[in-house]
Amino acid sequence: MNTTRERIIEAALTLITNRGLSEVTMIEVARTAGVARQTLYNHYPDIPTILTDAITHHNTAAISQLDQALTVVETPSETIRQIVRHVAAISTHANHTIDSHDSLPADLQHHLTGFDEALEAHIRTALRDGIERGEFRADLNIDTDSALIRHALGGVSALVAATPDNAPQIVNDATATVLAALQRKERP
Repeated sequence: MNTTRERIIEAALTLITNRGLSEVTMIEVARTAGVARQTLYNHYPDIPTILTDAITHHNTAAISQLDQALTVVETPSETIRQIVRHVAAISTHANHTIDSHDSLPADLQHHLTGFDEALEAHIRTALRDGIERGEFRADLNIDTDSALIRHALGGVSALVAATPDNAPQIVNDATATVLAALQRKERP
């Protein structure tokens, strides 16, 4: 049996997926978790705190899954492809964007930067490795280009969340665009 806190987090994630962040209420979380409202209030004082805990839980799992998926890639280009696929899978499965925490109050957003930081760290590593191996252009700026790719992934996430049936095409198009910007051009 899940703990009460785990049931509350699962309920919040279910409601976020089905209704969106702005539609999650204490009453609905309690009902979905199968707990009394007073029990809910014993664990969480308000919706932003529940959402922060739920999204943090979700992001921790997503980082772990990405880390695991990247253990089988062999090249920097494959790393980029896997990152794009992972972001799309999150957005398809959870029906929200990787930037969903932007809609939370500013004082709670700082708790949710872990996923962004992990994602950008993987991008930086791929860029650095790609430059060192001669797979990517030598003139790339790792700081600038990793931030640009991270923000492009936000666009991928938004497109996939809005049109999940188009996810495979969006992934293919996004991957092709990002890799075209990174890869060295072969001289004729």
